[in-house]
Amino acid sequence: MKIVPNLNTLRAGYPEIQTLLFDMDGTLFDTEKYHTLALQSIGREQDIRPPFGPSELHHLMMGKADHLLFEIIKDWPGFPSGWDVHTFVNEKNRHLLEVLKVIDSTLFFSNKIEALLKESNKAGINIGLVTSSEKVITNELLKMSNSSQYFNFILTRDDSLRVKPDPWPYVEAMKYFNSSSMNTLIFEDSQIGIQAATSSGAHVIKAEWY
Repeated sequence: MKIVPNLNTLRAGYPEIQTLLFDMDGTLFDTEKYHTLALQSIGREQDIRPPFGPSELHHLMMGKADHLLFEIIKDWPGFPSGWDVHTFVNEKNRHLLEVLKVIDSTLFFSNKIEALLKESNKAGINIGLVTSSEKVITNELLKMSNSSQYFNFILTRDDSLRVKPDPWPYVEAMKYFNSSSMNTLIFEDSQIGIQAATSSGAHVIKAEWY
């Protein structure tokens, strides 16, 4: 879907919907590029040399949890030999928070998304956020955008036993709301996220507005 829908449009296509679940990076927020900037910042600091250019790096990162990304880049030239996955994740989050310090939330949070959240919240629809990002990043983005008020349920990487493309996070969200797959609509942007959402059995809309 190229344009953020309003609630009436959603109800016309999915009249049985009681629960909306949103992925975060690339769906709720236009933040995928900032994750790439954070990784590039680590690369400059540690002299890590990716085997391809920035555009390929951005594509590689799309929708991947940090522990999956670590498995891909740990063998790149210059990657610190003493870093384990926890060190990498902490460093990436540190660099990402530095990047976000100078970003205005209007640059990554669409007013049309906010309008949909407001409409849905007012209508009594369940709204959940399901992300592979860590809690520290999720909380910071929600704080910057003043949007945590719209979500009845938030599940981050830190809360997950299994991560996308496994459907577990979305299944857990539906359990929380006591919502069936037929009553649930998921917004996702990446191939990995769409695989997880589809495997959960819920309705899925591919978010292409960013």
